[in-house]
Amino acid sequence: MLSALVAAGAGASPGTTDATHEQTVAFARLYGVVRYFYPGDAARQIDWNRFAIAGVGDVQQAHGSVDLQKTLASLFAPLGPGIDVVADASAFPPLPATAPGQRLVAWQYLGFPQRTSPYKGERTGRPDAPQFTGIASRLDARAFHGKTIRLRGDIRALDASTTKGLGLWLRVDRPGKPPAFFENTDTRQQHDLAWHRYDISTTVGADASQLMFGFTMTLPDARDPAAGFRRLTLEVRDDHGKWKPVAIPDLSLAQKPSPAWFPVGTTGGSGTETSWRHDDAGAGYLVLQQSGDVGANQLFDAPPVPGKSVEFALGAGLKARVALTLTDAQARPSADRAASLAALKARLDAMPDPESAIASQAVREADVVVAWNVLRHFYPYWDVIHADWDRELPRALADAERANSRTMQKQVLQRLLVPLEDAHGTVFDTTVKGGAALPITLAPVEGRWVVVASSVPEQARVGDVVTSIDGTPMPQAAEDLEALASGQPSSLTWKALQRVHYGARGESRRFGLQHADGSTSTETFAYSEKALPAATRPQPIAELRPGIWYVDVSRTNLAMYSARMAQLAGARAVIYDMRGYPKDFQLSKAILAHLLKQPERARWMHVPRYIGPFGELAGYSDMGWDIQSAEPHFASRAIFLADGGTISQGEAVMGYVQDDKLGTIVGSTTRGVDGNITTFTVPSGFGVVFTGMKVTHHDGSSQYHALGTPADVVVQPTVAGVRAGRDEVLDAALKLVQ
Repeated sequence: MLSALVAAGAGASPGTTDATHEQTVAFARLYGVVRYFYPGDAARQIDWNRFAIAGVGDVQQAHGSVDLQKTLASLFAPLGPGIDVVADASAFPPLPATAPGQRLVAWQYLGFPQRTSPYKGERTGRPDAPQFTGIASRLDARAFHGKTIRLRGDIRALDASTTKGLGLWLRVDRPGKPPAFFENTDTRQQHDLAWHRYDISTTVGADASQLMFGFTMTLPDARDPAAGFRRLTLEVRDDHGKWKPVAIPDLSLAQKPSPAWFPVGTTGGSGTETSWRHDDAGAGYLVLQQSGDVGANQLFDAPPVPGKSVEFALGAGLKARVALTLTDAQARPSADRAASLAALKARLDAMPDPESAIASQAVREADVVVAWNVLRHFYPYWDVIHADWDRELPRALADAERANSRTMQKQVLQRLLVPLEDAHGTVFDTTVKGGAALPITLAPVEGRWVVVASSVPEQARVGDVVTSIDGTPMPQAAEDLEALASGQPSSLTWKALQRVHYGARGESRRFGLQHADGSTSTETFAYSEKALPAATRPQPIAELRPGIWYVDVSRTNLAMYSARMAQLAGARAVIYDMRGYPKDFQLSKAILAHLLKQPERARWMHVPRYIGPFGELAGYSDMGWDIQSAEPHFASRAIFLADGGTISQGEAVMGYVQDDKLGTIVGSTTRGVDGNITTFTVPSGFGVVFTGMKVTHHDGSSQYHALGTPADVVVQPTVAGVRAGRDEVLDAALKLVQ
């Protein structure tokens, strides 16, 4: 038996100083560990958001430590063995015995799980969806726009376990959109041990960016399943209806991962062996074989430890122990708990809709319980953000107790995110449909909020200074909004402006404005626009001076960039404007590819591999963009414009510029956040966004989060410059290259 005493959980005080919330804090600390790390099957059948509401209501009715212990035990007992709550001075009961040879069930997480890559959560020994492995290759789709293509290949099951679930597959990707086409022939497989030929055909749309194709094998619950694949071809139909071959990487190259062929699937290639064989006639074919017990279902190489549990303080005179590993038999719902489990599920099903029950204190405090736990166990930056998260819980519960509207409850959750310094951190109301933007765009200029673009010049002109918002004078209005913003200090105004710029369609805000002539007015602007008006800038790609080119990455796509390749390659200098979100991910990579002198393999994105609560890790899945240098190499001077509006993908580009010394940065420090976001929903229907992976500098370890990329040449716009229609950051860049 192994009891993992996690220091962050057991050694830290729950941190509450408010006796009225002490019992809710105790429930909250147990709730998160059980919800996300207790591996029993019954726990997968629970509506955990509703369970949070029920739990908050129950523990608030408890009278003293003894009654609280009984209440917690009653709440969690239906879920299975290995969840124990005792008084601080008491010993835990013996752990359930572990019979040797049984499959072990334990949670593994790649970040906080959601439906989109790269984040995922699975239990070992319990695949929640069919597992598969495979190989893939890719081609640029631009040469096939408007044309019909056909993929063909032979497949053979090499043992009885793979006579189902083998497939040839083809996918047509589009930038920033779901795939235009996907087909896998696994549903057409012939269920025998002979070779069979399969084909897929489709017409490639004009917006297609790449073709992805290969073979897959759905993994049966068997040892060492294997399948063979051969004679893979791709063809395109010409104007006369004839099929002509297209060059693709030879299938024999898939014997090991490479840029030509790489592993895909839910196993991430783990345990998949590839080899090249010949049949009786001498024809070569690729063999995919999954080694070991497929049913073990590991996201990464961190085998579960028999008898593992975690002990931690709850407060209110109690402590808890939760099993983190169960055997297959222990994880299955037991007959003696069936009635209590059914009663619990019926109770949760009968509860009022939480999204319409914001008046309930239990619902509001359950929001906090859920949000606090997700961030406690899955926020990847606790090693660099030194907030006392335990003390944030009772404070947030007190805030929720006082909140009496959805607006105030949203602020409770926003305030909870503030200590994370996560500029991605956002709260949105899923019950509000239809968002819109203001007809004016604001920016921080000389410590004030200034109109930098307007589609209603009769009300607000470029250069107008905001003097009040909804009746609250500046700078108090700005301070109030920034107090609900998460991020590094220099980014808080930008984050606050984001919440002002966008709102529910039809709602409005009232602004006091001071005009250039000294006069003032009060104007009301509705959230009515599809997008904010854009500040005046040059054309997306333009030659500003002889030999000096400008590329606005927020308004340019790869096709536009490629069409100007000759001029850009021969330029004396190219100014890349990163003051906004890049329009095209492929363009971001292409810009870097033409500036890099050699391929890069930096590992600067790190997805945590969680195997236990309180941040217990089995390392990280490390990745980068793996950019190949491209011809023509741009030997011209590169200048990048940046400010607090440069965020996420834009900061990924700036990380390359800074770490690989690809150019000069002009402007001000970027927002200080990068990496894929992840999202969850609390009981009352608010969605919460946070950064799910750790991003570092390209050395793989130096902190980037909450720091950002500083400018080499610092330039701050002025109110006078805005009113005169000057882009002072761009002007400074032009001065550098003159």
